[in-house]
Amino acid sequence: MVMFSNILLSQSSINVFVGLHSANTHSTLKNDLLDLESINRVSYGVIYNQNLDRFLSLRTGLIYRQNGFQVRETYGLDILGSELPVGFKAVAELNTFEMPLMLQYNIKTSLGIYPYLSAGPSLSYAKAGVIKTKATAILDFTVADIPLNLASDNYNRLGLNGNITIGTKINYGKGHFITEVGYSSAMTDLTSESFIVDTGLRPKGWSYNIGYGLSF
Repeated sequence: MVMFSNILLSQSSINVFVGLHSANTHSTLKNDLLDLESINRVSYGVIYNQNLDRFLSLRTGLIYRQNGFQVRETYGLDILGSELPVGFKAVAELNTFEMPLMLQYNIKTSLGIYPYLSAGPSLSYAKAGVIKTKATAILDFTVADIPLNLASDNYNRLGLNGNITIGTKINYGKGHFITEVGYSSAMTDLTSESFIVDTGLRPKGWSYNIGYGLSF
């Protein structure tokens, strides 16, 4: 019995996942004239879990995702009696790596399906950023890509975030599948006090992931 308990407590798992990240941003500039809309981008990563006891485990790893938002303005152009929507769109994208450190509660069942809930902080690093300006007329046409100089004093490349994730582990063969829904929100501003205005930009977003893992 003691040996079995030691094996259970020492069990670890590693999971590789891919998913959809629906990113948006908090901002003190947001008002009726400036509506920040979400962007949907692919995310992926590796998650490591280490059991602490029968129900709790420590969750960490490395995640890549694109944070950001978009702003658009559309007008109706009358052509031969038909209204054609034309306008412009600006899309901000921030390539980000995150390292979570979360506590996970695992629900044990006898069906090979194990729900879990994870919560905790993560550290993020903004590797690169760009603002893409586009003209819209049925299709989008890129006008310009403006890179962000994240190395300048105007930006905070390192960030602290709060995260919560609900998921399910499903045993399959020698490993298991995972499905997850998570929400994250930055607790630090993207722009620093050196920026020309106080933007209060703080990335946030929902993630929907599926992956496969092994326990050992």
